[in-house]
Amino acid sequence: MNGNAWNFCILAAGQGKRMKSNLPKVMLPALGRPLLQYLLDIPRINGYQQTVVVVSPDNHDVVASTASGAEIVVQENQRGTADALKSALPTLLSFGEYVVVVYGDMPLIKEETLQRLTSYFVQERVEMCFLSTRAPFLAAYGRVVRDGKGEVLKVVEERDCSPREREITEMNIGVYAFRTSILKEILDALDNNNAQDEFYLTDAVEACRACGYVVTALEIPWSDEFLGVNTPGDYSRVMDELRKRKATQLFEQGVKILDPSTTYVDWETRVAEDVWLYPGTIIEGKSSIGRGSRIGPYTRLYESQVGERCKVEFSVVEGAILENEVMVGPYSHLRPGTHLMQGVRVGNFVETKQAKLGEGTKALHLAYLGDAMLGKNVNIGAGAITCNYDGTRKHQTTIGDGAFIGTNNSLVAPVRIGEGAYTAAGSTITRDVPPESLGVSRCRQENKEEWAKKRARGDKK
Repeated sequence: MNGNAWNFCILAAGQGKRMKSNLPKVMLPALGRPLLQYLLDIPRINGYQQTVVVVSPDNHDVVASTASGAEIVVQENQRGTADALKSALPTLLSFGEYVVVVYGDMPLIKEETLQRLTSYFVQERVEMCFLSTRAPFLAAYGRVVRDGKGEVLKVVEERDCSPREREITEMNIGVYAFRTSILKEILDALDNNNAQDEFYLTDAVEACRACGYVVTALEIPWSDEFLGVNTPGDYSRVMDELRKRKATQLFEQGVKILDPSTTYVDWETRVAEDVWLYPGTIIEGKSSIGRGSRIGPYTRLYESQVGERCKVEFSVVEGAILENEVMVGPYSHLRPGTHLMQGVRVGNFVETKQAKLGEGTKALHLAYLGDAMLGKNVNIGAGAITCNYDGTRKHQTTIGDGAFIGTNNSLVAPVRIGEGAYTAAGSTITRDVPPESLGVSRCRQENKEEWAKKRARGDKK
């Protein structure tokens, strides 16, 4: 393709009422990015001269936030696909000799398919060309009507088909190529005399022929890339196909996915070779996982960086950084601002937030570390917590290298535990503990002799 000759137009003004969502359907999330983003990647890769996105007044702002670099055009009144393209005419006529037009709810269409269309268009020297296929099921696509010689006569939308036309198996996919110079003449010739009372882009086939222009359809085998998103069921099928594409990409990189059907990896996530993803794993956002790490089973990573040779199982990791050889879980919750340095171990029912744990530090069970700075080789006993919130402000706990925090400790911030210091089990630490010292803060134990025996007799004393 000569990129300087082609424009790319995405029709994204549809309201998507059947989706029953507050979001425009082109902005529904799919593997961590809007559906529209998959189409926007195509012109950036293939060098189209100009990308135009047609939107409704209601979805202008939300679409514009994603379609940076594209020309946003507003279709003031939603009167059909031909009217949407007509809204883009002033922009399209200023750039390029040809234009590819796609519907914004078709995120699976492949760049090589569009290249095939544009190459065929130029080769055949026509004014209009569109893709057709024979779906393995009767779908709500427009039917392609041909004459006895096989020439395309028209496309009839499924709702307007006669019983005989509905039996036609060749269907319009909804991907078009036009010579830009004819568009105004063709679109001005269309009417809205149909079941939807709209201006159909499919009617451009008849209009082109009436004006003496050559129209052809490029029939290609059915593929899931032609699926559109019109209902929640369609959305689910498209999501499934995107998950399969991502899994294929990961397999090619040497990632081991034990059960792809229960593993979800966002499109922007980077996974190194020889990573193992176990069933029930969900990796979201711009996360990254280093070589040789094992994630899952039943683990969620969100916007987190995991180093090499780490192990995370049965846990939730959000906005965290794990350096190499870190072990997390089972049943840990690493919240935003967590930074675990090399060799750290965080175990059963441990929660961290805005906490940095130095190399070799261990918090193996039943602990909470919030707004905390821990040095190297610190041991956090079971049931230890940092009391970081006074009801108004957050305060920091600092623990030096080699410190030992006893079981069932409450460290009331702001407080500092020195290097090599110990805190006794059951203590509530409210003052700094100097290096190499023992901090003890608990009531003296008192045993009342035979108290239980007297209670059983009902003695009052």
